[in-house]
Amino acid sequence: MAPAPATWWRWSARDDLPSATVQTIPAARLLPGWQAGVADGGLAIAFDRPWHCLSSAAARGGWSMAQGFANRHVGDDDRAALNTPDSLIADFAAQRGLAAHCVGMLTAASMRSLRFATVDIEGERLCVVVTAGLANARRAGDRADRRELRPGPCEIGTINLALATTLALTPAAQVETLATLTEAKAAALQALDARSPISNEIATGTGTDASAVFCNSAGEPLRYTGKHTRFGEYAARLVIDALTDAIRPQPGWADGC
Repeated sequence: MAPAPATWWRWSARDDLPSATVQTIPAARLLPGWQAGVADGGLAIAFDRPWHCLSSAAARGGWSMAQGFANRHVGDDDRAALNTPDSLIADFAAQRGLAAHCVGMLTAASMRSLRFATVDIEGERLCVVVTAGLANARRAGDRADRRELRPGPCEIGTINLALATTLALTPAAQVETLATLTEAKAAALQALDARSPISNEIATGTGTDASAVFCNSAGEPLRYTGKHTRFGEYAARLVIDALTDAIRPQPGWADGC
């Protein structure tokens, strides 16, 4: 029997709301049991139970059991506190009602760049969340701005990317998924002809990106999520679509579509 066709949803932040207004993300764009809202100060997603996570996030990065996800906007007034990213995330999480054990990223990109892209496949859901800007686009291998081996304060994320799925993944599959997301990000920037100001070559990201993979803690885990798999195909397509739209809005990506 042929697999059921995938069902796609897309959502983008609205530009016509006051900056302090929290926009509620429709539940149909999220994983079951997740609640999310976004304002200019950042994105907050509360989970109804812990989810496995692997990330390069500024707060609770690495392997963790996460009870929420925060993507906090950092403005000029916050830059003195960048050497304490955990505190910045903890304060934001507390203000937005998130549990203490949340994974947190920092970004200078506007929350108006926020994009959700979701697909349902065979009763399972994949969801990608992106905020993006190209102020410090770089190509892997460019000469680094920071010449010391152990630089000082935490940097600010510019392309922040998270994928979440109702499927369980083995630890190796989570690592493979992060690799797929990174390749998809580079593919999107290549199609956009985004250039590094250092080398003038096509950028593969920015100098301050962060990525995360959230997956179910129950069920038979997937072992493979690479480019030969349907999971890998759709994960990459979600990233490419969402990131492309965050950087260069496309016709048809209206709020709630």
